[in-house]
Amino acid sequence: MNHTIAIGSNRAAAALFVLLQTAAAMTAGAADYYVSPTGSNAADGLTSGTAWATLQFAADTIATGDTVHVADGNYAGFDIRKVATAAQPIVFLAAGSAAAITSDNGSTPDGINIENAAYITIDGFISSNRTRAGIRAAVADHITVRHCTTGSNGRWGIFTGFVDDLLIEDNETWGSVAEHGIYVSNSSDRAVIRRNHSHDNHANGIHMNGDESQGGDGLISYALVEDNVIHGNGAGGGSGINMDGVTDSVVRNNLLYDNHSSGISLYRIDGAAGSTGNLVINNTIINPPDSRWCININTGSTGNHLYNNILYNSHPWRGVITVDASSLGGFASDYNSLMDRMSADGDSTTVTLAAWQGLGYDTHSFTATPADNFLNPASDFRLLPTSPAIDSGTADNAPGADIDAAPRPVGAGFDIGAYEAQLPNCNDGNIDAGEICGEPGLSACIDPCTSCAGCICAAADPVCGDALVCGNEQCENNTDCSGAMVCSGCQCVNAPACNSGIMLERARLKMRASVFSLAFSGEAVIAKPWTAVDPAANGIRVVVDAPTGSGGIDAAIPGGAAWKTNGPGTAWTYTDAGGAVFGITKVTLKDRSKVLDGTLRFVVKGKGGVVTLPDVAGVRTSIVVGAAGECASLQWNGPGGARPSCTGDAALLRCR
Repeated sequence: MNHTIAIGSNRAAAALFVLLQTAAAMTAGAADYYVSPTGSNAADGLTSGTAWATLQFAADTIATGDTVHVADGNYAGFDIRKVATAAQPIVFLAAGSAAAITSDNGSTPDGINIENAAYITIDGFISSNRTRAGIRAAVADHITVRHCTTGSNGRWGIFTGFVDDLLIEDNETWGSVAEHGIYVSNSSDRAVIRRNHSHDNHANGIHMNGDESQGGDGLISYALVEDNVIHGNGAGGGSGINMDGVTDSVVRNNLLYDNHSSGISLYRIDGAAGSTGNLVINNTIINPPDSRWCININTGSTGNHLYNNILYNSHPWRGVITVDASSLGGFASDYNSLMDRMSADGDSTTVTLAAWQGLGYDTHSFTATPADNFLNPASDFRLLPTSPAIDSGTADNAPGADIDAAPRPVGAGFDIGAYEAQLPNCNDGNIDAGEICGEPGLSACIDPCTSCAGCICAAADPVCGDALVCGNEQCENNTDCSGAMVCSGCQCVNAPACNSGIMLERARLKMRASVFSLAFSGEAVIAKPWTAVDPAANGIRVVVDAPTGSGGIDAAIPGGAAWKTNGPGTAWTYTDAGGAVFGITKVTLKDRSKVLDGTLRFVVKGKGGVVTLPDVAGVRTSIVVGAAGECASLQWNGPGGARPSCTGDAALLRCR
């Protein structure tokens, strides 16, 4: 059942709203404000003794960078529609453990509503028994919801729609009456859902749905779902973790038990495509007798990989893995603890592990019961010292810690399931078998990219900016990168042509590899006074490339006789029929300051020869029209992303 948000023609208005809010917020400074049930909205809100009374007054008053400290007590909900920044987010922080939303906000039937917003954090609230959702976010980006409790809400605990770069962590979502504990919907990319406890919801514990019918690309891509405990859900159908149109995502270190429908489902109903290219690794899924399958893959959900999972089902005839015929392409499964019941035809028939292995799956897997694996088969899913899951997993893509953040691996190899068996005598003051550090007489870890955890030297989480290149980091500074590449976000990327922060607007790009042709246009607002904007004298530079890989063009078009300037000096035209510089045959540049001071409009055309196109998923374009800072650039989204975005392949790019 799909539940989405209505946006329609309001998307353009929402975008304008975001731009206006951003401009206003840039002039504001950060401050700490306070809200208390005993406060007054006539006060200044700057101390706990002069606190405001209502959350809505705070939401209406604060600006970019502000933090609102909320005392324990009961409050009406609030609606916030403001854009902050990564450097200066807006934070609503519960000061204690009992800041409760006890009535809906005044704009939507939800406790807390975040809309047309960016970089908002909600931390530590109780939002239960609300009409629709305890916490809702829509048409937004970089939203964080953490340490919140949402229980017995009418439809959802936490709901989001059209929210990119979402973080939902360390929450408890329980007892949703109609649907799900956590629902991430509507073409949302790069969601992180971690360390949540989602239980006893009517349908799904965690539901992700691309919602093609509501616009956008209809896919949820690059999600990370990890370290969640999910149980008691699904009396009304669904899954512990439900994935409709979810692609290129990772589901790891989750514990699912006693869910009354499926464990993890990868499929398509309203997504633009099946759930493809996902990695499901190191999960523990134990299904009760009234359930469906532990892992259920269907409706064109190809390219999914299952590794290092403990799967067991007490249903009388259903089993642990079912894949329908349309989803077998690219499917891989191995190094799992299973029961003797799988299906390769979407639940029509079941096969034994031996027959399943005959189809090419689970060569290194084995059958085991909960009694074989767990300290307590009913309630404690840590591994017995004798469990066959110990040291039996693959290291490929396995997480470096388990669901409890304990180190992984310990011993001779990676354990299967959400828990890694730890050294039982660690921290007893003696040096015992397998201990490397952490006891008297043992040295510290030598590798600076590790730390002592559980008496072994385990890989530490890489920290970008600590001068150590660890884990998946490629660099900490430019000297760590080869050639002309530079370090950005601890990854080596091609040096950008423009670092001004000025974004190209109204940009269009069409580029063909062979025979090469180029049509590139756009405009930029470059603040005056200009210092070197004089193409006839100084030339310009046009770059089409990608952060990584080769391909594209870097055309430094010199000043000189090939340029013509109009009488007022507000329009310049470059013509070279032979295309001596990367095939560029014509450039027009116009000063449109009469419309908006500093605006430059450009059109670049080229043809002839052969070029290699940049990666369609990472196209970026730049134009330098004067000095180093007199430039503008645009990083395009990849295929299926929100505009500005590119489509195409190695032969043709179209971006708008």
